[in-house]
Amino acid sequence: MVPVARLTMLGGLVLGLMLGAVPVRAEEKGAWEQYRNYWDEMLEKVVDLDLYGVTAQLPEGIFGFKYEWNMRDASGRFDSRRVRTEMSPPIAFGEEGDEILMLDMGVSGGGGGVTMQFSYGITDMLDFYFELPFTQATVQMRPKMSKLAPFGALLINSMLPEGYPEIDTSWFDQDGNTIDEHLNEASAWLLGYLPRLGRPVAGDPNNYPADLGPGSTYRSNGLVLADINMGFSWNFLRNERWSGAFTGRVYFPTGNIANPNSSLTLGTGPKIDWGTGSFGAGFTQGYDLRLFKYKHWIDVILSAEFSAVYYFKSHRRYPDFPEPTEDGNALLDLLDPERNYFPDMHDLTGKNYGYTPGLGSDAMLTLGLTSLIFDAGISVGYRYASEPELDGDWRFVNMVKGLELQLAGHYEIMRVSAGINLLPFYVPIQIYYQYEKNIGGRNTLIFEHNHWITVKGYIPTRF
Repeated sequence: MVPVARLTMLGGLVLGLMLGAVPVRAEEKGAWEQYRNYWDEMLEKVVDLDLYGVTAQLPEGIFGFKYEWNMRDASGRFDSRRVRTEMSPPIAFGEEGDEILMLDMGVSGGGGGVTMQFSYGITDMLDFYFELPFTQATVQMRPKMSKLAPFGALLINSMLPEGYPEIDTSWFDQDGNTIDEHLNEASAWLLGYLPRLGRPVAGDPNNYPADLGPGSTYRSNGLVLADINMGFSWNFLRNERWSGAFTGRVYFPTGNIANPNSSLTLGTGPKIDWGTGSFGAGFTQGYDLRLFKYKHWIDVILSAEFSAVYYFKSHRRYPDFPEPTEDGNALLDLLDPERNYFPDMHDLTGKNYGYTPGLGSDAMLTLGLTSLIFDAGISVGYRYASEPELDGDWRFVNMVKGLELQLAGHYEIMRVSAGINLLPFYVPIQIYYQYEKNIGGRNTLIFEHNHWITVKGYIPTRF
C-alpha cells in the first residue's frame, strides 16, 4: 500500500541541518555528539537530491523498513447495478416477486493485516524492495431460509423419504416468509438437507449458537502469510517541478487457498483465500507535480499513480460434491430444472480445474501538503479486478457464474492521511495514519472502519 502523501525527506533533512547548526556546549561530547555530527553530514548529502512525492527513492546506501497495520470490517457489497446489498447475493428460486424459496447466505466478517516491507537504495535513482504481507480475519457464513412458499413446503414434505424430518409449516406466515422466531429452525432444516441436493454442508445443522444461527465461523487465529512480492523502483525523471518513477513487481503464490469444501468464493463455507494461488507480474507508474514550494518549509504536490498486475493460470481442486438423492433430484426438477445452482457434480471429486485470476489495476490521484514535520493529503482512487477465468467442467463453471461469486468488479475510494516526521529530532522514523472509505462500486465488497497506521524507518549502511 502506497501512503497517501509520502512525506518528503527534504523537509526533515533541512530542519535536521538547522538543528545541527545550534552551537554545541563545550561539555557536550561523546557518543551523542558523534551521532549528531554523522546525521548532519548524511542529511547535507541528501538535501541536494531534492526528494519529494510518491516517486522519491531511498538515497544510495540507505536501508528502509516499513511496518503497516490495518483493520477493517466488511459491511456489504455493491451489486452489478452499484446498489448496496448483502455481502453475498441471495439465491432465489422462482419468479422475481413470487419466489418459491429464498436462501440468504448470511455472510459477515472483518479483519485486517500487517505488511512488512524492506528496501535498499542501490543508487540514488534505483531501489530494491521485498514485501511480506500478513492478514487475519473472522468470517461468518450463517445461511438463512428467508422464504418458502406454502405449496413448496407441502410438496417437499411429500417427497421426503420415510422417517426424514419434515418441514414445519408453522415456521412460515401465509405468504411464505419465515417467521423470525423460527428462522434458525427453518434454516437448520435446509442446511441439513443440502447434501441431498448435491452440495457440501457449511456447518453443523444440529449444533450452532442460537444468537448466530446454523452455519459456521472461520477464524484465522492470528496473522497468516499472503502473497509475497518484490521488485525494483526507478526514479527515471526528477527536476524542480516534475518527478516520475517506475516500479516493476513479481508476486509469488505463498498465500494458502481455502479448502474447496469450505470456501467463501465457492459458496461452500466461510474460509477465505489468503492469496491468488498464482504467480503474478505487475508494475506501478507514478508522477509528481510540485504545485507550490516555499523555500524548504512547505511543499504542495499533486501525485498520480497507476498500478496493474496480471496473475497467471494455476490449478485448484473441485469441492467434494455429494450425489443428489432421489427426493433431492425431484425437488430440483421443480426449483432448478436447468441445474444452474445445483448440478450433479459428484463425479468431479478429487479432480482439478484451471483458475486464472487475470488482471487487477488501480489508479490514485493525491493532493498533498508537506511541511517540515507534519504532512497531510487527500486522495481519490479507482480499483478494478477482472473476472477469473475458469477452465473446468461446464456444470461447475455455470454454477459459479450463477451464484455471482466471482464477477469482474471495481470500486471507487476516498482516502485521507496525516503524518509526522521525526528526522529533525535525529530519530529516523516517520509515522502515518490513513482512513479509507468506499464511495461506489460494482460487484465488490464494502469496507467500513478502514484504518491504516504506517511506521517507516531508515538506517544508513555506509559510514
